[in-house]
Amino acid sequence: MVYELQFVAIAAFLIWCLVSSLSGLLALDPDEARLVWREHRPCGWDGWREVYFGLTVADRRLLTQPEPFFDPAKRAALLETVMQQDRHPDADAVQFAVVRMSADHDQAAAVFVSDQIAIASANLILKTSVD
Repeated sequence: MVYELQFVAIAAFLIWCLVSSLSGLLALDPDEARLVWREHRPCGWDGWREVYFGLTVADRRLLTQPEPFFDPAKRAALLETVMQQDRHPDADAVQFAVVRMSADHDQAAAVFVSDQIAIASANLILKTSVD
């Protein structure tokens, strides 16, 4: 009996997550920040793209509770997230930023902008931060 109740509770939670995600019930607060990134290729810098992670609808990802100044561990975590994104094979550097969108989503204010980081250096930074 307990196992059946656990199964029902888990199934109900998963259905709620799916319905909430699809219906927009988990709509973002415009004051929440987003993690964006861009990559450098031989032809120059590409446009900024939003990092996609989490369980909400793909076009509404966010970074929660950003701070204007990140310690090295937080910067390394953000860099790791950016490095997990699909990149062009000829990309040689990345840059990321944390931005807050205005209420009408027509302007973004930068909370944090990283330096330009070479792909080889980024892999080295991530390797040393894990060790």
